[in-house]
Amino acid sequence: MPTDETTSAAPPEDARRRRGGGCPNCGARQAVGERFCLRCRCEFATGTMPAPPELVPHPAARVRWEAHIDADRVYFETGKSDGMRFPAAQPPRIVSIRGERVVIGRRNRLDGRRPLINLSVPVDDEGVSAEHAVLERTADGSYQLVDHGSRNGTRLNDRCVPLPKGRPVPVRDGDQIFVGAWSRITIRRVGP
Repeated sequence: MPTDETTSAAPPEDARRRRGGGCPNCGARQAVGERFCLRCRCEFATGTMPAPPELVPHPAARVRWEAHIDADRVYFETGKSDGMRFPAAQPPRIVSIRGERVVIGRRNRLDGRRPLINLSVPVDDEGVSAEHAVLERTADGSYQLVDHGSRNGTRLNDRCVPLPKGRPVPVRDGDQIFVGAWSRITIRRVGP
């Protein structure tokens, strides 16, 4: 004859917990004495589910940029050199671009200020204005190039015509900025 235990529909909740029965929410087997389901986090005493965790957006990794600076003989020979000589020794340099506003220019002789991208060293490119152009950071971490009225203009990549004064132009990894008589600045994205 069957016992009461086998004829009952389902054991009471406390009995299932003592025997290590299944979770009332997902049915996963539980160890004896567990207070929460290890699979769905259901609380056995109340049968409730915990609130979902608050999702906090991960801050985007800040993209780093570099300016690779060198002298470009082809640009020098096709431009207005006004009697200047191409530098015999102009070693390439790399400058880390940082900040919201990065000035491209040369040391200001009146007040001594030096731009981050300083084209007066090691050989002074006299065709570059003190504040020739500016790289401005955009919301996505990239930069845009603005010429605010330099004496000799600013060219981007293969454009023969200088950039319009005051109009921002986005720069991308590998873009080449030409200023002064021979200065070439190649923009490089570093990192993510």
